[in-house]
Amino acid sequence: MKLFGNASIYFGANILNAAIPFLLLPILTRVLTPAEYGTIAMFLVMVSIFSAFTGLSVHGAIGVRYFQLSKEDLADYVTSCIGILVVSTTAVMLIVMVLHHWIIKVSGISLDWLIVAVLVSGLQFLINIRLSLWQVSGMPWHYGGLQISRSLLDALLSLILVLGLSMAWQGRLIGYSTALLLMGVIALVWLYNDQFLRRTDTWKIHAKDALRFGIPLIPHTIGGMLMVLVDRIIINNLLGTDSVGVYMVALQMGMVIGLLTESFNKAYAPWLFKNLASEDKANKPSIVKGTYFYFFAILAVATLYGLLIPFVMPFIVGEEFLLSGEFIIYLAIGFAFGGCYYMVTNYIFFAKRTEYLALVTFGSGVLNIPITYILVQEMQLKGAAVAFLITNIITFLGTWILSNRVYKMPWLFVKRASTIT
Repeated sequence: MKLFGNASIYFGANILNAAIPFLLLPILTRVLTPAEYGTIAMFLVMVSIFSAFTGLSVHGAIGVRYFQLSKEDLADYVTSCIGILVVSTTAVMLIVMVLHHWIIKVSGISLDWLIVAVLVSGLQFLINIRLSLWQVSGMPWHYGGLQISRSLLDALLSLILVLGLSMAWQGRLIGYSTALLLMGVIALVWLYNDQFLRRTDTWKIHAKDALRFGIPLIPHTIGGMLMVLVDRIIINNLLGTDSVGVYMVALQMGMVIGLLTESFNKAYAPWLFKNLASEDKANKPSIVKGTYFYFFAILAVATLYGLLIPFVMPFIVGEEFLLSGEFIIYLAIGFAFGGCYYMVTNYIFFAKRTEYLALVTFGSGVLNIPITYILVQEMQLKGAAVAFLITNIITFLGTWILSNRVYKMPWLFVKRASTIT
């Protein structure tokens, strides 16, 4: 009951958090052109790409070490991770300055906005550290409060700048970046007040441990980016920025399913880790049965959602974006398989075998490039959505197989779970 109670809080917070930019769709899609919306989408793509390297994914290690370290050692650990963030963000900034001509050509984003994207990616990492600590300590209200506050501020600033000052896509990006800046500062102050920041003499030990966790995840993160971002890059180069804008609207609509699965996993992962740590074999059949029920339920919900959403699209988005309704179902089911992936990837994290996860996601990401390129050429925007679905299915199945190699669960023989060691 506590699991579902926390999941409900996370889901409610995520829904409110997502509803805010979602409610901006009827406004922004009637004020901005598809090309301007595409520019916003490409900026967010660059933020996501830089996020793979700013912080080196070490914030995930904090969630694992939370249950293993004393409060003092955990504070040293968090401080060391923030040190890694500073160094890695500086390195990414220098690389962008050196390679900016090529990056501008591929992304269509100017150098000044690329610099902003690097800084924003670093701020997101800082916020993620604060959120991760609240998640593992079972404080969903704090988690949701910070998320919702950021989105509200983002929406408010964006509306003022886009509608009030007629700043078009620039106003949307300034609102987004300013909100992250302010929330990043608040997250840092909150970490300090909770005594998670302090001078430490053991930073080398903790930094090495965090990097051992985070560095193997870099191929995983890159693979994830190739799966979810390469479509917009290919669309931008084959069909144009206006098509990126239309596709981005479809993604935002399909992402409702992604928010649902992400919300559940935020509560489920700590619960699962706690049960696995108890080494009580009697729990395994129940966990497996519940997982299978989840697979069926989320796929059914995604299918129904994808079939119904095109009928309400005219009431949500501007006329120039209505084409997106034709392929949302593929994206929705793709996000559902992403939720199935969450349910099996947690075992790899628990076993601390993230190199296996990197193998699957990087391979799927690389495979996604030719799949997306071919299908976009053949089917236009619908092809990108179909490629997204195919890649998520491949990733889920591959991760499921490998997760059972590193941590045995009675997936095929539930009743014989007691014989599994």
